[in-house]
Amino acid sequence: MNPQIQRRFERLETKLRNTSAVQQYHLLQRDVAQYSGQVRARATLADGGLVELFEHAAVNPSGEIEISKYRYHWQDASGNVIRRWDNAMHHPGLPHAPHHVHMPDGSVEGVAEPPDAMAVLAHIEAELGQE
Repeated sequence: MNPQIQRRFERLETKLRNTSAVQQYHLLQRDVAQYSGQVRARATLADGGLVELFEHAAVNPSGEIEISKYRYHWQDASGNVIRRWDNAMHHPGLPHAPHHVHMPDGSVEGVAEPPDAMAVLAHIEAELGQE
């Protein structure tokens, strides 16, 4: 088990447990191996919305953690997408591909600096006034 990845995932779970923006959460998956790991969580938000977080982390040759695959889906209580950040290769023509965000109006924008799960939760906290 990689201790760096384990700590990263523990920090995420602590954030989910302690933020007032989250009513409840379920850890759906947390697997950590020697050089990689993945985590998946689903949370009901204080406003009745939902956020699903998925990250696959791997240790690069320099010993640093990189998020090689991610998906962060945020929707309102009616099921409408507020944002969905991911790095799937389904929009290769966008600037900064494969990193992109799906917007509420159905448009998709390139993302120069891809977020991680902690940044997404911080964004949601700010939007909900739950900092």
